[in-house]
Amino acid sequence: MRKLRIYLDSSVIGDFDTPEDSERGTLTKEFFRHVQEFPDDYELLISPVVAAEVNACWEPKLSILIDFLENLDCTWLPENQEAMDLAETYVQHGVFGQKHIRDLTHIAYAVLARCDYIVSWNFKHLVNAKTMSRVNLFNQANNYCGVNIVPPFVITGENPYENA
Repeated sequence: MRKLRIYLDSSVIGDFDTPEDSERGTLTKEFFRHVQEFPDDYELLISPVVAAEVNACWEPKLSILIDFLENLDCTWLPENQEAMDLAETYVQHGVFGQKHIRDLTHIAYAVLARCDYIVSWNFKHLVNAKTMSRVNLFNQANNYCGVNIVPPFVITGENPYENA
């Protein structure tokens, strides 16, 4: 069985240092524990867009995240003009407007890397039915693979709303 390819959005990396007494902090840490516990099941991928967004953080968060990433078993995707072009094409086809080009660039890198999932906490722009539908309809019509955009707890099976 092949590994699931998971693209890590900046919001998941950024929440690695969120205190565990917050729900997102707990769920993010559980996600990373889970994927590290089952290395034969998952391949984590990170793009230059994520690297740029992490490098824009202030200290001490910057040092914490860089240390975390240096120790994370993941594949670093190289700069890719095709990803930049695909993101622009998404804009031209109305997936999002130009002001959300970074979000679309995350999606483009994940699609071109043939990721099964994008893991993100960005519910406003990424983790929602409208975005997935628009992206996957475009991808299908243009011979790109589909991608699922989910929060970390979908990968781990930890449902924060189970006892609500």
